[in-house]
Amino acid sequence: MVAPVAVVTDSTADLPRDLVESIGLRVVPLSVTFGDRSYMSGVDLQPEDFYAKLASIPRMPTTSQPSPAWFEEAYADCADDGHRTIVSVHCSAALSGTVSLARDRAKRADLEVEVLDTGLVGGSLGLAALAAHRTAERGGSVAEVIAAAQAVRNRSIGLLVVDTLEHLHRGGRLTGAQKLVGNALKVKPLLHLTDGRVEVREKTRTWTRAMDRCVELVAEVADGAPVDVAVVHALAPERADEMYKRLQDRVEVAEHLRALIGPIVGTHVGPGAIGVAAMPVRQR
Repeated sequence: MVAPVAVVTDSTADLPRDLVESIGLRVVPLSVTFGDRSYMSGVDLQPEDFYAKLASIPRMPTTSQPSPAWFEEAYADCADDGHRTIVSVHCSAALSGTVSLARDRAKRADLEVEVLDTGLVGGSLGLAALAAHRTAERGGSVAEVIAAAQAVRNRSIGLLVVDTLEHLHRGGRLTGAQKLVGNALKVKPLLHLTDGRVEVREKTRTWTRAMDRCVELVAEVADGAPVDVAVVHALAPERADEMYKRLQDRVEVAEHLRALIGPIVGTHVGPGAIGVAAMPVRQR
């Protein structure tokens, strides 16, 4: 029996391809452009190939919202599969025009589409999309599916540590003053999203202290409850392993998601970055 509600998300959720395929989650790809050639994230440019290309080309790539046709196809596929409604769960409107485009194409769809600006990106968006999809697969209503995604937005924590602020600054995701302070002091800043925008939450001096602080903040949010955790990285598997080990030593992990940061987020954070998102789980 087909669930009444389908969930659609976008490629900034950085969900592993095998997971997406196994659960049947529809992911609309954003695009990344190197020079005069554009690629669709996760379609004709996989994360591993993106980082190889990034290392070989001196000029920084640019990113852009999905082609309208991808939304049209995703929404049409949901209708063809027998779903009655779609909840389209996307990255922060403050960072991308994806939400605006989704709302425009929703007006043309053959079934009702509710578009949700989560205010999230990366691993946090991945947890929100998975929570929404899980609720939909259980037969949840539109309101329940939206509430599941909003719960992640309201109760989770998402943190990112980067090797350099240069990529975020050049991509327009961080102010010049923040970049100057971060690089001048050689700090490892803890970044998070505030009102859907990337901000420096705290400054630490070393990777060890940065990871310790991430774990402390996750433990505060967990408050003794198990947590679903997403650990993502940009060609930094050892750092990701260390982050997860530290988390396991401090909190009870209910579900663990591990992923390589994809081309879109990777363009703006650069190689070496690691991120952690955690959502307290008090009931399923």
